[in-house]
Amino acid sequence: MRRLEPRVQAIVDEHLDAMERKGPPADLVADFALPVPSLVICELLGVPYEERREFQERSSRLLDVSLPLPERLAASDELRSYMARLVAGQQADPGEELLGMLIREHGTEVTTDELIGIANLLLIAGHETTSNMLGLGTLALLHHPDQLALVRDDPEAVGPAIEELLRWLSIVHSGTFKIVTEDTEIAGTPIPKGDTVMLSLPAANRDPELLDRPEELDVRRGALGHVAFGHGVHHCLGAPLARMEMRTAFPALFRRFPTLRVASDEEHFRSFNAIFGMESLPVAW
Repeated sequence: MRRLEPRVQAIVDEHLDAMERKGPPADLVADFALPVPSLVICELLGVPYEERREFQERSSRLLDVSLPLPERLAASDELRSYMARLVAGQQADPGEELLGMLIREHGTEVTTDELIGIANLLLIAGHETTSNMLGLGTLALLHHPDQLALVRDDPEAVGPAIEELLRWLSIVHSGTFKIVTEDTEIAGTPIPKGDTVMLSLPAANRDPELLDRPEELDVRRGALGHVAFGHGVHHCLGAPLARMEMRTAFPALFRRFPTLRVASDEEHFRSFNAIFGMESLPVAW
């Protein structure tokens, strides 16, 4: 992550330059929130950037819960096949990207299947989740201009603000399925061993026993903790990358366009998707 940080800053600046040259109005999703994480994850994994539309389309189908299950499974198989080819290429000639580094430094510890799984997870999660956090986080802060000013002007406020946005938005609706390993009880409800459970991450992040006024966004709270990235052994592998991209992108965006505003009364949110997000966000300055 430390080696990648200067490149993330450069990618953010390049897209802000392009937005500025093009002039308002702009679609923050298409012009900034989606391409920045996509380019970062391509460089991290060694994916040719010209192939980004292909994997974006496949991951979108995989996460679209309105599609028939066979179509989503086919998208999953296509992505895994793509990743298998990518891993095979890196095993034959390891580059300087993440996969090449893993193969060189941990080749005897990490299996080919595990490498494919890591690459698949990071490719899907690395651009889908972060891009939607950038879009939704911008919209949330535009609706709270006093909090936006803190993120723009106070470097010490950026980290805690990102944690609060992660808690409040909880863009991944649910945790992964879990199998109960022993008879237990939660809030008076017995859950027998062997049952399958799914966790509601937004409900956990807005639990009134966690904090006061859980329905309110308040970046001044400090980093109180949340489960937006999951927990324990299931904690998101890409969390450090997502945090670093947001720490870079939000202040840079608001400093470049201090008069940024929503340019349309219509807010185009995604429907029937495993990840909460926006189709588009028209902005002007």
